[in-house]
Amino acid sequence: MKAISEKEMIMEKISPLAASLGLELLDVETERAGNRSILRLLADCRGGVTLDQLTELSELADPIVEFDLKIDHYDAFEVSSPGLDRPLQDRADFIRYEGEIVSVKLYAAVDGEKVFVGPLVFSEDQAGIERDGEKIMFPLKQIAHIKREVVF
Repeated sequence: MKAISEKEMIMEKISPLAASLGLELLDVETERAGNRSILRLLADCRGGVTLDQLTELSELADPIVEFDLKIDHYDAFEVSSPGLDRPLQDRADFIRYEGEIVSVKLYAAVDGEKVFVGPLVFSEDQAGIERDGEKIMFPLKQIAHIKREVVF
């Protein structure tokens, strides 16, 4: 039987906790910063996560990770949002951010354009934007990345 990884254990244990706070646990990252090691949970929700939500998740998740899961070999534990510059990665991201303003960057230009900005729309195997009431869709394999945009 395959051993479960730390990341899988954390996702399994903390995802329901995050959901109870109205959040979705997106990823578990580890990082070395100099001679320090960091365990970071990335959480978000539709409309954006608040600092209070991240703080609450951190306070509830930290003892579970350290004592229940016995993962205590990291120097720092953080809970963060993925940030606006994190590319949308999968169908769950597309659902979460559907209708929000994004930039869709293509590998190759279409009709002279390589970057399209507008509300995110998607289907099973395509993603794109809506512009002037019309959907502009691209096969996922043509898309280099999709990122959320800040709208002022």
